[in-house]
Formats: sequence, C-alpha cells, structure tokens
Amino acid sequence: MRGCPRQSREQLDRNKLSLGLFGVNCSGGLAVTTVPERWDASWENNQKLACMADDAGIDFILPLGRWKGYGGVTDHNGSNFETLTWASGILASTRKIIAFGTVHVPLFNPVVAAKQMVTADLIGQGRFGLNIVCGWNSDEFDMLGIDLAQHEDRYNQGQEWIDVVTRAWSCTEPFDYDGKFYQVHKTDIHPKPYGGGQPIIVCAGNSHRGREFAARNADMMFTNIGTDLDEVPGNISALKEMAAAYNRDIRVFSNVAVVCRPSKKEADEYFQYYAVENADRDAVENMIVGRGLNKPGVPEERLQEFRIRAAGGNGALPIVGDPDDVVAMMKRLSECGISALAMGFTNYLEHFPYFRDEVLPRLVHEGLRTE
Repeated sequence: MRGCPRQSREQLDRNKLSLGLFGVNCSGGLAVTTVPERWDASWENNQKLACMADDAGIDFILPLGRWKGYGGVTDHNGSNFETLTWASGILASTRKIIAFGTVHVPLFNPVVAAKQMVTADLIGQGRFGLNIVCGWNSDEFDMLGIDLAQHEDRYNQGQEWIDVVTRAWSCTEPFDYDGKFYQVHKTDIHPKPYGGGQPIIVCAGNSHRGREFAARNADMMFTNIGTDLDEVPGNISALKEMAAAYNRDIRVFSNVAVVCRPSKKEADEYFQYYAVENADRDAVENMIVGRGLNKPGVPEERLQEFRIRAAGGNGALPIVGDPDDVVAMMKRLSECGISALAMGFTNYLEHFPYFRDEVLPRLVHEGLRTE
C-alpha cells in the first residue's frame, strides 16, 4: 500500500483477513432497531469498546460519517461523534488498533483537514486512516447549508481535495494549487504524518465514476456484497483491474452484520427479533428512500430484502449462525477476494466478547488470522 505508515501497513498485512468494528460512533451503530439493548454510542462505551478490541487484536475501527439521524422511533444514528476528533480520542486510548476518520469532502477545507489528520496520526503514531466520502446525503448537506454538487462534479471535487491533502502531507516546500474547486497558495504545513509516509486511505464507490475514483486514490476500497456471493469474485477482479490501470494494488473490504450464538437456531431467532420484529420501520424506510433503493419498478420482494438488510446492519451482509457458521462465511468471503470485514453488532460491548472468544481462535485455526 503506497505511502502507508509502517505500523498501519504491518497491522493490515499480518492477517489474511483483517477485521474491524464499524459504526460505533453513532447511536444504534449499524442495527436499525428498537430493541432496548441497541447500541448506546456514549464516549465511555466507545472508549471501553476500543480498548477491548485493541486487546483482542482487532485491526481497525471505522466510524460512520453522520450529521443527522434517520428519524423513526429511535432517530437512528441521530446522536453521533464527529470522526476526526473521535479518532484522536480513540488513538490516545489504544496501543495497536487503527482508527479511521470519515471525512465528507465538501465540509472540510483540505488544508485544515490535512492538519487535523496529521494531529490524529501523530497521536496514534501512524495508526490513523482516512475514509474519504464525496457526499450523497442531501438532507445532511441541507442542514449544514452546503450545496451538494452534481454526481460527476462530486468526484472531480474529491480528486482536487485529495490532491491538495496528499501534497500538504508530503511537500517539504510551500506549494500552490489552482483548481476549479480549490485554490491554495504557498501552502506549507508542519509537522508531517508520522514516520514520513501518509495515512491509509479508504473509499467506497458504487457507480463507475465512484469506483474509478477509489481505484485511483484508495489503499482499501469498499464494496457492498449483494445476495449472490457468486458475483463477488468478478466484482473484486474488476476493481483490482481498475486500480492496476493506475499501477496500484488495492485491498477490497466490505461490511457485515454479525449475530453469533452457541447455536444456529439461537442466532436466527435473535436476528428475527431485532431486525424484523423490532425494526425501526420508519428509520428503515427513510434509509431506503434516501439511498434511492425504492426506484420505480423494483419488486416488493426485492424491497423487503433491502429493508431487512437495512434493519439488520445499515445494508451490510448478515452473517448469522453459530461460531462455525460465522467462520465458514468469513472464510468464503476471503476466498472470494475480500481482505477485510468491517463488522457491526447490535450491542458491541455485549456481543463482541463471545465473537472474540469463539470466532477469533477458529479464524486462526483456518489460517485467516495470526495469534
């Protein structure tokens, strides 16, 4: 991974399948549910969970970039931490785990963001990572008084933004940049990122333009896993080919919602309980509409699949079963070419310890992770 700090590179390279926690900075996490045990995203819980994950050898912790909730009974994700300051606190509280900041391009001046991220990176001694988002949620941008550019222009702006940021990280002399979206003059920031490299960059993209942007800039690219796992290897091959056109080799990761119980029956029953019977239905519908998944002509059966995926884990692939079932699915995803999984649990502090004790050793036995 070009330009990554040594410690972060070693952290992700040491395991065939890297694992992280996803969405813990937002109320409810990934599970759009009304159950009383749903995730309470207090700072105390975030800090305790980060230390627990760090001790367990989990590789990274990835926040959602949220400014506004999804409504419903719970106002899902309505209480949320800004991610660069959150990452600084997480990095100061831990020893090995990578903490990402999720940055919406139109909201952050690139030079200011570069300085903020260097600060976090130095706090973590090279353990900060950037998750760059070019923008999609118009409700949030309206709330913040920011006009969201048309789709193509979002990625053009994103390219200028990342060009300025990476030059600010690397240039030892003042530089100028004269673009359509950003013009900076005699820019010179110090200190530089830890160890002389640059933070790991993660990016998601579903459209062709978004995938091209990620292939050009990201060290790890996010892809959503659909219902047909047989399509995953081809999807990943296409992403890697796009990156190869830029002489780059990228990792591919995805998000999963994990329900692990001593028996498959118990796991299935719990998923039914929180994601179906007690889904926050209005928040789920707002999520579906906001993401444009309810297009005319989409069959009701398909919409119902979207709703269950949304309630179960913000659209993530559900992995539901006993420890052996969970390991088998993760092994299959690894064999498809997935190199990292960002995981959600209904309640991270309550449910992660069983995963840690039962699944992690099995993954080591399967050769997917080290001790």
